[in-house]
Amino acid sequence: MSTQPEISDSGAPVGALVFLRGEKDADLAEIHSRFLREYGVAASVPMLGDWDILLRLAAKNQESLKQFIEKRIRPLNGVEDFEAYYLEEAWTANGGDQKASACACAVLDVDSGSLATIVARLRTMTGVVEGNITDGGKKIILFLRGNSSREIRNVLGSEVRPQSGVLRVKLINAMNFL
Repeated sequence: MSTQPEISDSGAPVGALVFLRGEKDADLAEIHSRFLREYGVAASVPMLGDWDILLRLAAKNQESLKQFIEKRIRPLNGVEDFEAYYLEEAWTANGGDQKASACACAVLDVDSGSLATIVARLRTMTGVVEGNITDGGKKIILFLRGNSSREIRNVLGSEVRPQSGVLRVKLINAMNFL
């Protein structure tokens, strides 16, 4: 049985977002560049704050993604912890300025009964580039861009957090998005 995810030849592959935290003395540049070359990794993005690297995985099926995480990420020297989110639906928004200088991810805990309304609003918000629904509609992972980290925090605090059905917002700063 293959330990690497199989990229789908027909239709869109399934995906996952994996946030990694390196051990105290880990060579994060080495871990990042290792994943850039790894089959099944669509992107490896350096992060700031709670997590050090964000991996965007693509595979033929969810079982292949789980195998990849268990056989390639979990045992990797230098990785202290990780969180994996299996994507159920991804969408792009029209509010993100691709030339903006600040980037961030936000993990939203949401009331799944309000999911359609929340997504409709998020798609039109300034700064929101992409959203990914995960955990049975209980979480949304947002990619945001702005002219500054303060601008992104303001969007999250004044536009995203007050929405009915948004239970919690966790900001994760990124160095760049691919």
